Amino acid sequence: MKVFNPRHFLRHISMPTLREFADAHVLAPRLRIDWTAAEETLPGGVCDAVDALWTALGAGGMTAEERKAAEHDLLLWFDDLRRAHLMSNDLAIKEFLNACRADPAVVAAFASRDVKERALWMLMHRADAFRDAELHLAFLAKTNGRYWKKYRIQAGLDPTRDRPKLEAFASEVAKLYKKDGYGDSTHIEVSQDRIDGSVQLTLYVEGPITALAHFFDKSFKRMTTRIALEAALVYQPSTGLVETVVKGGGKLHLAVLKLFGSHVVDEDIDPQEIEHTVYRLNELRDGVMTPAEDWSIHGVDMVRLRRAQFAPMDSTGIAFGVEASPDKRQPDAMQLARDNFKVNHAFETEYDLASATVIVYTLPGERRRPHFSFNLHAAGSSTIKNLSPQNQATALAVLRLLDVIDGEEAGA
Repeated sequence: MKVFNPRHFLRHISMPTLREFADAHVLAPRLRIDWTAAEETLPGGVCDAVDALWTALGAGGMTAEERKAAEHDLLLWFDDLRRAHLMSNDLAIKEFLNACRADPAVVAAFASRDVKERALWMLMHRADAFRDAELHLAFLAKTNGRYWKKYRIQAGLDPTRDRPKLEAFASEVAKLYKKDGYGDSTHIEVSQDRIDGSVQLTLYVEGPITALAHFFDKSFKRMTTRIALEAALVYQPSTGLVETVVKGGGKLHLAVLKLFGSHVVDEDIDPQEIEHTVYRLNELRDGVMTPAEDWSIHGVDMVRLRRAQFAPMDSTGIAFGVEASPDKRQPDAMQLARDNFKVNHAFETEYDLASATVIVYTLPGERRRPHFSFNLHAAGSSTIKNLSPQNQATALAVLRLLDVIDGEEAGA
């Protein structure tokens, strides 16, 4: 994603969305904007008004209290635009639609706006759904990472929404980090996925004292602060699956889950860790061919490698990636690699297929969109869970037919 620049972002926001955002924002009373100007000049005019306010802060004429309040409102302005920028992508829009699919106002607003305007509109008018999507995507970004683990516990548990109990849970988690210099303060947020009913707890713990160097009022200064430690847990009542993102090793994952049982679901739970699925991506090195079984019964017409990342089998060598056109009539990433990459020895004995983007073309009339894609890493991570339930089932069936996963893993 491109680096955030407020002026560049607002250049993509047209009327009436631009004025709706500016008028509704807490900064609005401090801005002087000529809304009668030509529409194409308004994004620049809004940015100029914000810049003028920054300049006024350094020119004097404000009390210390007034200046502090103005600085706070300006920082909120930039933070809100940055949040909208980060959620200006297809995955976030899908999250918004899943959360608000029965909301006619959302459907109507999205029909006439592009992806950036949709994100900004959601932040203005559906702030809770926007925040839930932020938290969910932040968790997805950490899944299959260094601090992520997956467990199975009892299904059908009902996580509490009672704030005292949630805060007691957060306080007990904070105690796990106390010996490392962490503080007592905590903050916890609860969100729910409207599709699978999973409940996400996002927890922030006051971190150890940290010194930061920064610029304030054009002067270089040092300040001490406590950066929050973030942990999260997602529980799916229908299956009993629970995923945790916790720093500190496996013992802390289990400790957090035990506290989740005693404080949040009021049950004594016995978490059983689920090992990562390992994808046999080298099975795809010959290109994605038609499998032995007919995959048309799954609604699949064709499968190609959209992207492929190769890594040397030994510790030396250079990794490289190949990207192919999404046009199914063109060579896929594996064919392009074979046509353009030359080595002294057999290709298969030199490089592993470390990661791939698989694009699945569905049969005409089967689905609303003619194709979908997902990423796989040989170590076990994937973006399959970001797909719709129907496409998840199809993706797993394709991987089973191509011998990338075992048959019993297809329903996992």
